[in-house]
Amino acid sequence: MSAADIAFEVHRHEAIRTAEDIRARTAFTEQNRANSVKTMAFVTAPGDVVLAAVPGLTRIRYGPLASALGVKRAALKPADEEALRQLDMEPGGVSPLCADPRVTVVFDSAVPLMGRVLCGSGWPQYTVEAESADIVRLAPNVVIADIAVP
Repeated sequence: MSAADIAFEVHRHEAIRTAEDIRARTAFTEQNRANSVKTMAFVTAPGDVVLAAVPGLTRIRYGPLASALGVKRAALKPADEEALRQLDMEPGGVSPLCADPRVTVVFDSAVPLMGRVLCGSGWPQYTVEAESADIVRLAPNVVIADIAVP
């Protein structure tokens, strides 16, 4: 129904971690993948977690991501399972839906305009469907930047 005044739907499926898992373990179509937001987690310093969210069929450009954060490219390190656990997330389910005030969420500039999208829930066996503008609005520390490449 709704949480934080946004309408959303949760899809349950087998755990997914890769694009191939999505194809093999869910009923999601290529169109669903095109209308999705893929999120990756990074640390820039001990305790500083960054979530980078881009359209599902694109890749993150690390240089522009680092610039948007005001750090050197070398400062971006993939978040480990412990960092994800502290956010109540698991590999394969990383989500831009994070209320932790210590986390910065960097959205590619295309994301707020995507309309209804699928995104991670925090856990690899659940996917959230919601309006992209609502997802952006929920994050406490948001940066919007051109960080994706097709």
